[in-house]
Amino acid sequence: MKPIRLSIKGLNSFEEEQNIDFVKLTSNGFFGIFGPTGSGKSTILDAITLSLYGTIPRGSDNFINLNTNRAYREFEFQISGAENKRYIVLREFKRDAKTLKQKSGKCKLV
Repeated sequence: MKPIRLSIKGLNSFEEEQNIDFVKLTSNGFFGIFGPTGSGKSTILDAITLSLYGTIPRGSDNFINLNTNRAYREFEFQISGAENKRYIVLREFKRDAKTLKQKSGKCKLV
């Protein structure tokens, strides 16, 4: 799988929408994700995992930013084989107003 683009909003430390263009990042070869503790490095990987599987392997179910009631992510990736195929996964989670727990909202694969 080759990541192409990732949009994150309302997930952990990313309250506002953030966009990552992996094509641009990899245009010169390898790239790394660097930053101080709490800057969102793991959240980028969590967003990819949540997009694909709807869950975080670390077992955390409290991933919606405290200043919002929705978390949204859109992940575009390519799978290479006999032919290259691109996919876009859109997934949304909402915080239940009564229980304050996350629940899955919209999920779409294009």
